[in-house]
Amino acid sequence: MSSDEYSATGAAKIGPSLKDFTNIFVLSPTSNSEQVLFEVPKALVVDPFRQRRAHQKSRTGCENCRRRRVKCNDETPCASCSRRGERCQRVVRGNGVTSIPSSPAQTLLPGSESTGAVVNLLHLKLFHHFQTWTLQTLLFAPEVWGHALQLSFQFEFLTNAILCVAARHLAVLQPEDATYPAAASSHLCRALSLFRHELFNNFNSTNLDAFVATSFLLQYEMWISTDFFSPQDDGLVSFDPSRDRIFAFSSSLKEVFLKNVPLILHQPSVFMRYIQHNPGDILVGAAQISNGTLAKYHDYFSYHRPLSLKLLSIPLPYTRSTDLAISNPCHHVPKTPDAPDPIEDGYAPVVTQLCLILSFLPETRPPEAVSADSPLLPDLARFIFSFPVLCRGPFVSMVQQSDPHALLLLYHFYRAVRILLPPDQCWWAHKRATVSETLLKEWLARESAKQADA
Repeated sequence: MSSDEYSATGAAKIGPSLKDFTNIFVLSPTSNSEQVLFEVPKALVVDPFRQRRAHQKSRTGCENCRRRRVKCNDETPCASCSRRGERCQRVVRGNGVTSIPSSPAQTLLPGSESTGAVVNLLHLKLFHHFQTWTLQTLLFAPEVWGHALQLSFQFEFLTNAILCVAARHLAVLQPEDATYPAAASSHLCRALSLFRHELFNNFNSTNLDAFVATSFLLQYEMWISTDFFSPQDDGLVSFDPSRDRIFAFSSSLKEVFLKNVPLILHQPSVFMRYIQHNPGDILVGAAQISNGTLAKYHDYFSYHRPLSLKLLSIPLPYTRSTDLAISNPCHHVPKTPDAPDPIEDGYAPVVTQLCLILSFLPETRPPEAVSADSPLLPDLARFIFSFPVLCRGPFVSMVQQSDPHALLLLYHFYRAVRILLPPDQCWWAHKRATVSETLLKEWLARESAKQADA
């Protein structure tokens, strides 16, 4: 309201009678910068120049905005609920009846009626990408993951695990788009939270295939994660093996699986016949490693051998023989189950597994070269994928404590992964293998130099 409205003629505009005026004046400038005194009506108990317009409450705002006492833009869904990922619902009051209108935009995530989670276009894109592309690159046949997609409409933890891996795959294909890493992290947190709640509260009623599918998808997430290293301002890279969660997570997941899965093994399962297939049996038959070769490898990687740069070179050549030295690389019985020996029961079995993997490197000239179209590739990829699960507790502790000999085995493992697995088909392993090989080589070279100086 301008100051001119409070002139002698402005009183008629405001409407008070003469008895409502007092001798209260306000000094205010006019348009020509002169200072003029204006009378203020008694009815105006506050300074008119500081008086705010009355706020008109929204009668159609959503319940979430009304509860938080924030302005709602009255859209469906409103901007605030869309930003916070909440279900936007509006109470319509008329004729004494209260109702909540349904909205196509507020379709719930499968199995999430109690959580208020919503589906948006990004969710649909991730789901479609997993169904169309991602499942073609995962272990097991595509129809198995098609079964998992059907189960995702009943189990929200599986839904979020699927969306997480799909987002990771798109992040690899489109690294310039920051949307996908953020979406993957969000769905990972939700998948872990819901999965943990399911395991602790409803395991006996959990679908076996939903549990197995989610476990495998979380394993993929661990393979994709490379947050155990970070670039520094000086151009160097901070490398801390103890921050790498893949071995600790795999060990915990294996413990949960072995302890609880027998409780639900009576259920029919699509996944179990694939899990019961041991890829090591196929690889052992193709590698044909002699007893002498295996013995040389255990001597070459002996835990008591001093660390040196020589150990970073390509290991010993292989001698092929029908007298197979490795019968089952996945099976090892500790000599003392109650107190396993770190070297015999942790370190030595990994040397045997590594000997089998390295036998397929090009420089070893295996009987059947492994390529993108090789029938051995699925079994080799499965064996490599399961490597962190097969590593036993003592070796996991060695890695977390940055034991030089344990990290030496990891260096040769990741080098083999980079060479053997095609990056397009095994996209989940390529970055981890490339980065780990480089960082482990640098770390081991520094450690070897320290031991030589000492």
